[in-house]
Amino acid sequence: MAKSRVQPAETVSSLEANVAKSAPAQQGTLMRQAVFYALLCAGTGASLPFIPLWLGYKGMSAGQIGWILAIPLIGRAITGPLSGVWADRFKKYRTPIMYLGLLSVLSYGLMGLGAGTNQTRFMLYMALYGLGYTGISSITPLLDAMTLQLSRSERFAFSTARAAGSASFIFANICLGYLLQTAGINAVLVWTVISASTVAVGARFILPSHFRLDPTLTPSDQFVPRVRLATLVRNRDFILVMAAVGCLQAAHSFYYAFSTIIWEKAGHSSTVCGLLWAVAVLGELLFLGLGGPLRRRLGPWRLLILGAVAGVVRWTLLANVSELWLLWPLQLLHSLSFVAVYLAGLELIFQIVPAGYEGLAQSINSAYASGVMTGICTLLSGMYFDHLGAGGYYLMAALAGIGLIVSIWLFCRRKQRMLDISRTGI
Repeated sequence: MAKSRVQPAETVSSLEANVAKSAPAQQGTLMRQAVFYALLCAGTGASLPFIPLWLGYKGMSAGQIGWILAIPLIGRAITGPLSGVWADRFKKYRTPIMYLGLLSVLSYGLMGLGAGTNQTRFMLYMALYGLGYTGISSITPLLDAMTLQLSRSERFAFSTARAAGSASFIFANICLGYLLQTAGINAVLVWTVISASTVAVGARFILPSHFRLDPTLTPSDQFVPRVRLATLVRNRDFILVMAAVGCLQAAHSFYYAFSTIIWEKAGHSSTVCGLLWAVAVLGELLFLGLGGPLRRRLGPWRLLILGAVAGVVRWTLLANVSELWLLWPLQLLHSLSFVAVYLAGLELIFQIVPAGYEGLAQSINSAYASGVMTGICTLLSGMYFDHLGAGGYYLMAALAGIGLIVSIWLFCRRKQRMLDISRTGI
């Protein structure tokens, strides 16, 4: 039977304290990971806030936009585990990442050829955006698992590499916000296609050629996909962490889909909207770069609760606030509602799944937490927006409240889990 780890010294936060001990060769690996995160997030920074605007410009209604954004997220129920099992078959981390990048380049590029009736374009965009998003979103958990494992073997801080992605996200938001003022709305798709191209090329020439896993960590029979999936499904704490993280991440869906539209209707320019998104990711960057002492003091269990509380506060206030001077500080709460939850989820999953299952576990968590649950909420967000406008944020606050309850439950049972592990070894 695969054994779970209980090694506090090997957590993400504790490793961050040892960055100064990294050798030059290890710093080279850190630099490669950081550059690739930057390439990946430059595309996300464009598509996440501005693709809804591009789709609206192409004649899609709020309901159609909701469907287009939601279908690939809901489809992650299938594509997430499949991509994780598929990636397990490659010897090197970077190989499946390269192929997924190529899928995204082709799919996003073909979106520019959309023609015909509104219904024809709707079906075309839904299919092509679904493939493109699936490719890019499947890269993220594989890259996270790769970077986490390399950070442990080479003793560098995961958060440093991830912070490069946040900085790139800010750059993309600000640049594209200004670019839309002069180049027009089609700049969104052009930027997204070029960024996906750099991801595909970067996977081959920037990511290190490390092999995915030390074969001694996992018995050969556990590489059978059915056995590996069953092992994770039977892990109750893994399921609970996915539920908590899923609720808290899915609570961002209304924000991702309609915040830019809401802000523009309130009279803010596309440049200001881009800056608002950039400020949110600036908070993310600061938390990744400077929040190490707080993360180590709280630990992942309390960090998850803190992120949940921030989510409830953020979405409740955004339902009522459109004044710019209030939007800036609310956007900074992204550092907790998203980043704290994201880091806590990564660390908790690493702690509670068996050695050698990290990549598959992160893929499944991404599929269901950031995929299926976010997809369902994105689909509903179109209806919420049509009927409630900014009031749709209240439903996101309620969802974050559910995540808070599950997070507190996890925190309360953590001591029982440690006792169970000490008795059974699993």
